[in-house]
Amino acid sequence: MEIDFKKLNISSHELKIVRSDRSSEKVVLDTKTYLLHDICHFFVEKELNTVDGFWGMLSQGYQLEQLFGKTNPLTEKLRSIEGIVGGTQSVYSKHMDESAFWNYLDAPGFGIKDSNFLDKVIPQIEEFMNHWRFLPIGKSMTLKF
Repeated sequence: MEIDFKKLNISSHELKIVRSDRSSEKVVLDTKTYLLHDICHFFVEKELNTVDGFWGMLSQGYQLEQLFGKTNPLTEKLRSIEGIVGGTQSVYSKHMDESAFWNYLDAPGFGIKDSNFLDKVIPQIEEFMNHWRFLPIGKSMTLKF
């Protein structure tokens, strides 16, 4: 699946996905609210090699609107990934240190055992976000899931 992030202005971007079956979706999002979180999802899911997260479910054909809601039965596995993404985003944003992240993930249901997980994921998030900061308005960045 191709994921295209197009910078519309300083506060919003267009997210467009094109699945392997050529079906697609497009939505305009508030950058401050969604971009970093979506990028954390991407690199966490890639590192975990899972299709149970947000991007994985979209790549399988789920629609964006199907993945909303905390009580949605479709998103049960996604909620577990969401916890890892939230912790990763907190480490990236310097709201949580690495030891707190690992203590947090010792809770049942997370199961990440790769002690290099953050060393792999954080630099990728950082590289994307640094590139985004200097991306001209109207230009895009594309990732493949």
